[in-house]
Amino acid sequence: MLDALGERYGMLPSKVLEQANTLDLWVFDVAVSYKNHVQEIEMRKHDKNRAATMDPQTLQKGLEKFRGSKNK
Repeated sequence: MLDALGERYGMLPSKVLEQANTLDLWVFDVAVSYKNHVQEIEMRKHDKNRAATMDPQTLQKGLEKFRGSKNK
């Protein structure tokens, strides 16, 4: 976390330790949590769209390939 805060503010980790306070930590945590939340939503949208556009034959071939690789 120190490295990420330092990178964000352009400070060395020692300076972050010296100057940062709990508000900085809270803001950083909220920002990272929100960014991860947005990325997760986008990933879910992408995964749903991908599965919906694949035809059943392609899915069946992929399943057979997967099952065949497990038996080796």
